[in-house]
Order: sequence, then structure tokens, then C-alpha cells
Amino acid sequence: MNHLFLLIKDLPTPFNMVAVICLIFAVSSVIGSVVKQIRKFVCQRQEIEFKREMLDRGMTAEEIESVVKAHADQRLTN
Repeated sequence: MNHLFLLIKDLPTPFNMVAVICLIFAVSSVIGSVVKQIRKFVCQRQEIEFKREMLDRGMTAEEIESVVKAHADQRLTN
């Protein structure tokens, strides 16, 4: 990693700034993608737990489907 910074530092003045900006953009894109995947995973786990809770309450599959659909419709309108 230190070698990369030394290479960027040794570039001529306008090119080293461009390289730093590209590096920052690449790192932020990777971090954004990781956060997005974590968010999707957490939402999926919450939905699964919600459905299991409804099953434990004794709801039928049709009732669960209607509740989930109503919840999804409500999220779209907000």
C-alpha cells in the first residue's frame, strides 16, 4: 500500500491529483457497494423474521401474503 502512495507521489503534479481522485472514487464505490449489499441482507432477514412471527401467531399463507403485500404497497406510497 505504501508503494502505491509513493508511485502516486512521484507522478508529475497534475497527474498525481487525478490519480488520487480516481483512487478515492474507486474506494468510495467499493464501500458503497458493500453497504448496499449489507442493507439488502438486513432487510431480507427482517422480512423472513416478520413472516416467521406471523406463522407463529397462526396466520395462514394467504393472510401472510396479503399483509406483506399491503406492507409493500404502503412503503411504495411513502
